[in-house]
Amino acid sequence: MRPLRARAILWLAFACAFTAPAAAEPLKTLHLTFVGDLMTHPALAAMADYADVFRGVADVLQGSDLAFANLEFPVDSTRPSTGYPFFNAHRDYVAAAAAAGVNVFSTANNHAFDGGVEGVFETICALTSLDGPRRSFFSGTRGNPRRPFLPQGILVRGVRVGFIAATQFTNTGEGSRYIHVVDYQDDKAAAEFQELVRETSPFFDVYIVSYHGDREYKQEPSSARRAFFHRLVESGATIVFGHHPHVLQEHEVVTVQGRRRLIMYSMGNFISGMVKGAGPPALDGPEALLMDSIMLTVEVQVDAGASSVTATRAIPIVNYRPETGGAVVLKMDDVVQGKTAATKAWRRYVEARRARIQDLLQAR
Repeated sequence: MRPLRARAILWLAFACAFTAPAAAEPLKTLHLTFVGDLMTHPALAAMADYADVFRGVADVLQGSDLAFANLEFPVDSTRPSTGYPFFNAHRDYVAAAAAAGVNVFSTANNHAFDGGVEGVFETICALTSLDGPRRSFFSGTRGNPRRPFLPQGILVRGVRVGFIAATQFTNTGEGSRYIHVVDYQDDKAAAEFQELVRETSPFFDVYIVSYHGDREYKQEPSSARRAFFHRLVESGATIVFGHHPHVLQEHEVVTVQGRRRLIMYSMGNFISGMVKGAGPPALDGPEALLMDSIMLTVEVQVDAGASSVTATRAIPIVNYRPETGGAVVLKMDDVVQGKTAATKAWRRYVEARRARIQDLLQAR
């Protein structure tokens, strides 16, 4: 870590740069929504209208003060749209997500450096220039490697929200000068990140940490990551927002010093083309886990600068594949109730998958 005086000057400059009230007005409630990985694959790149991808869930996203997603690809319109193993998408895809209501993006993940330094710069430019219905924010990448990774300050309805994102690794093993890499299995790196949260969280009323890491396709978080997330809320995080496994894992509310904190271990996929084919996958097969998840709406009460999570609501979602191709996000309830164009086979499949998600949520 930096010498004490340098660190003090750094935080003082940071505090002065973020203009906000000395404290939030008493008893304000923020409405937040969290979704998982926003992916790009050939099936999505071929969509005629990207707005169709998010139309079925836009009411939830737009009804929130802030809506968070993990942006798991560079955004570089000067290069072709590509899928696995090196992702890239164009601005119109992300613009559609922003128009639907996603306005806070985590850009720290294992695919963040797929496009190299140019990809990082183009992504920053794309997100900075998004022309959505409300201002967009991001954390996890930087264009200037001399600039420290600090939380993004967001002022919403008089409440100061801090948002910081980090990833366990990048696929290329490079990019840490531009991507916020924090390996939770590295004791020194984990301790320094916890100290960063501890030192910066007092500047905000609500503090949100986004973390990308752990094992892919596992339905349970590792014990080490579980402990790391608990240390983050003990260090000052109001909410820890986890992703990378691509499947839904549990979330829990814990009490720290009389305040309720929220931990999401993995939010799974929000939208992806990871599963190929026209019809529903096998009901209990591994592909099903990649196609459904939840949107988690969260109420946070802010009282004189301190925050506490007062309510959460899980909205099960599915990546539905229309007969015309591509993939869209739909609320499972809408599919089961016949409010969408989904076929009978899809309706039966989604009803069964919804029951499994409900079982997972009730078991926590």
